[in-house]
Amino acid sequence: MARQSLDAGEENPIEPKAWCRGAANAANGNASDAVRDQMMRHDPKWATFNSAYINEKVGFHLQNAFLDEPTEDSLLGMLSHIGLMRDPRASKDMVPHEVWEMMPPDSGIAALEAERAQLKGGQYGSKEAQRKNTIRRAYKEDFFHNRPTWDIEADGQEEEEYVEPAIDLYIPERAELAEILYNQPDNLSSTELLKLRIQAAELMVALCGKRETVKRNRIPRRARADVTVKEESPGPDPFPLLMDRKQCPRCIGDETLSYEERTFKYCRRAVMYDHFDKKHAQQLGGVKQMPCNHPKCRREALEFKHLNHFKNHVERVHGVKLRA
Repeated sequence: MARQSLDAGEENPIEPKAWCRGAANAANGNASDAVRDQMMRHDPKWATFNSAYINEKVGFHLQNAFLDEPTEDSLLGMLSHIGLMRDPRASKDMVPHEVWEMMPPDSGIAALEAERAQLKGGQYGSKEAQRKNTIRRAYKEDFFHNRPTWDIEADGQEEEEYVEPAIDLYIPERAELAEILYNQPDNLSSTELLKLRIQAAELMVALCGKRETVKRNRIPRRARADVTVKEESPGPDPFPLLMDRKQCPRCIGDETLSYEERTFKYCRRAVMYDHFDKKHAQQLGGVKQMPCNHPKCRREALEFKHLNHFKNHVERVHGVKLRA
């Protein structure tokens, strides 16, 4: 989220705290302080909102108020929403390529590179990354600090036409959300804008519900040893009845998966528990007769009345204990 928001032109990265700040500032003034703190789960005596969540950009046009001119509070409220500023011409890495080429190497990093044989953790690489990030932040801060002055000085002159970057995302929900956020028509009515907000919220919820499945290229593949095996010796059982405690008892019987995915071993049992609860437990909870789809149990057509009955069978027969 932080990286994509910087590429979208935000001055500072948008992180989960930014959305909390936006919700808290929306309630501030429209509700009592007690209701606001209750909504944010803040202890009133610590004044958490005033110390960490209040918008640092004041939504009041002080200059026009002092000059006794009409204020533009609505415009300021839009520009200072959740304390963020955005310019679509900005990006995460704004340093020109020529600057990187002309920049001399850092002597400290060069010394670390010379001693990389003794540096076990590769510390010289992290130092180089820190240096590049510092340069990128400096360029971005300079851009947002001087951009208004550049626009005033360029008034009346021809500017380079801004070309919006193409949205090329793999996840459909993410691509649709990006299309809504950054390609909005100018003549939207209040009803159409409300529909877009609802649609964006639904896409955010759907996107947060996405989870990363087992990667085929991350499944460890053991190299086959060149060992001569006698023809009469039986091969290992591909699906033993007694499973590893970190294997999923449902995926092992799913014939739509590859053999590596069916016999995949998670790094910890807790990760396997989370996988089973999210992918299989809810589905099995609404089934009256649930079978054990292990290849050996499938031959016996074993069926169970409820989920706890199935978990008891998996623990006794297959040696895999699931969460109660």
